Amino acid sequence: MPIATALEPISVISNKRNLEFNNFEKVPSHNRNLKVTSIQRNNKKARIFKPLNGPKLSKRALEIQNEEFLLSKGIIIVRNNKYHPETNPNGIINLGTAENKLNNVEMLSKINDPKVSTVTPEQLLYGPNPGSDRLREEIAKLLNRHFNPKVLLSKENICVGNGCGPLLNLCGEVLFDAGDAFLVPGPFYGGFEADIKYGARVYPVPVQHEKDDCLKVSEEALEEALRNSSRPVKGIIIANPNNPFGRCYSAEQLLLFCNFAKSHGLFVICDEIYGLSTWNDIVTENIEEGKTIEDYECHCDQCQHSKSIKRIESDIDGQSNKFTSIFSLDLPDPENTHGLWGFSKDFCLNGLRIGVTISYSKTVMAAIQKICFLTCIPTNIDNILVNILSDEKWTDEFILNNNRKLFKSYNHLTNSLNAHGIPYVKGDSGFFIYIDLHQAGLDEYDLWMKLLEGGLYISPSQAFFSKDSYEERNWFRICFAVEQAELDLSLDRLYKVLDTLKRNKQIN
Repeated sequence: MPIATALEPISVISNKRNLEFNNFEKVPSHNRNLKVTSIQRNNKKARIFKPLNGPKLSKRALEIQNEEFLLSKGIIIVRNNKYHPETNPNGIINLGTAENKLNNVEMLSKINDPKVSTVTPEQLLYGPNPGSDRLREEIAKLLNRHFNPKVLLSKENICVGNGCGPLLNLCGEVLFDAGDAFLVPGPFYGGFEADIKYGARVYPVPVQHEKDDCLKVSEEALEEALRNSSRPVKGIIIANPNNPFGRCYSAEQLLLFCNFAKSHGLFVICDEIYGLSTWNDIVTENIEEGKTIEDYECHCDQCQHSKSIKRIESDIDGQSNKFTSIFSLDLPDPENTHGLWGFSKDFCLNGLRIGVTISYSKTVMAAIQKICFLTCIPTNIDNILVNILSDEKWTDEFILNNNRKLFKSYNHLTNSLNAHGIPYVKGDSGFFIYIDLHQAGLDEYDLWMKLLEGGLYISPSQAFFSKDSYEERNWFRICFAVEQAELDLSLDRLYKVLDTLKRNKQIN
């Protein structure tokens, strides 16, 4: 299938739907004999109107249908022409969705071990809504080992569900009222808006970062966003490590968020879903005897040729920080500080849809567990995760080896970007970085379409609700947790699109 076929769904999807809110049809004037049924209610007659033939939607659903969610939009385009090295080599390569494909062999070998995944008669029955006691205990042990919480976590602090998105919506149902808002440093992970707005009807209020540091947010900026919000603000939601920047907040910045929240009667939700993919810290702190950090970098011929080329620094780099879990801090208001974590990213298990809510508040956990029957996970998946986590040696080795692979892949990607003069925000965590494509000289959306035509999907800044300004637009998030051959082909397609645009500009 030629790459150009990727365009077929684009024009359809890019047109916003104009949905009608009329849920009833008028009775034709010629049908005078239509009988309208009457019922008695409080001695008054009420009419039952003839409804429309066909499906009817709530106002909430109609509102959601009219909203444009760019992350989903890109995925739909990709799925209509998905790349495969053998069956569809000209299809669109997806480096826009944050998935880690570097450990498929290791994880599949573990999961498919009969000792790990055998289904028992007990697993054919319903399991506990928040996850089994054993699973919540194993998750608490894992997070205690790696996140170093100030107060050790136990199963009572954990609720397991079918992904962090549904669990964030549960937090929205429990902590907010419909129509409330939350502060969030921008640009921010676009899923936050859909996850908590579509169900709980809670709305984001972006907070501007400092001009010279993408992860520095001042108290004045928080005050301004709070003051100017048209909706009642009830909390602050942050992602640490940050998405889309792929780096960590400082402990001081986290405490600034927490202290601001306490002084204004707000709560904090910290999404730490990439907390065990902090590859710069983990690799640096686990250098094997007789090796140096350079030994973990990529040493392919391409990297050997380009590693000496200097990086074009970004204006918003700011200071690089070690990962600090919010639960490792001396929290000013622990009862109103909550967290999210999951298996999708750190254990490369996106498709299993397993998320975790963390809270020290018995009241909040009781409220979440009251309605978490809506987000239960299958009992066989519960059992698989128990068997994985209870093998602590394998689990810790998997985490370490995963981070070494991410470190190497990041090094390979950035050597290539340096060689082609593309600026980016220096990363240290997760499996994506934010690259600057202002050099293309196109409107961001138009450039996104050109990249899709060229067979590459990466996420535009508008998918992260960037500010509508020259400085914040024309940035793209690109994922690098794929095998090197696929990453190289993706980069070749990126450079080809950019080169074509430059040549066309010179001709014109």
